[in-house]
Amino acid sequence: MKKLFMAVVAAFISLASFAQSGSWSVGLNFGYGTDISKPFLGGRVMYGINDAFDVAGSFNYYFKDKYDFGYGDDFTMKWWDINADVHWNVFRGEKYKLYPLAGLTYLQAKASYEGTSSSDGRFGVNLGIGGSYDFTENFAVGVELKAQIIDGTQFVPMASFMYKF
Repeated sequence: MKKLFMAVVAAFISLASFAQSGSWSVGLNFGYGTDISKPFLGGRVMYGINDAFDVAGSFNYYFKDKYDFGYGDDFTMKWWDINADVHWNVFRGEKYKLYPLAGLTYLQAKASYEGTSSSDGRFGVNLGIGGSYDFTENFAVGVELKAQIIDGTQFVPMASFMYKF
């Protein structure tokens, strides 16, 4: 997992270092995973390479499920994902962008019961559409509708609140 995180960080640093001019933004994500059937809260970093393209990385933590079987032991499920997406800002104005997106995702699941746990992670592909609106020079809101394709498809609607540098 540490190797994957370092690879994602290295990819973003590489993209940023080759861009001539760009803008950074950071923010919070709120969304829902339909296959997991849970809402999530996450963080996001986005780099505007130029007017036409952005790259966005995010980490999302899904609210856990806790089941009580009535014997004092709980069964717990936890999920999180990491995403790296490219936005092609096809329609853009002074304050808005509309884009298709494509990228990679890694989804991790962990089950715990009676002091033992097991985890599994899978790589997949993100495909979707999104848009953002700049309320001020420094604050923006975005909405994305994407499919995470990992051993099936999970629909992931998401809203982001961003601070732009």
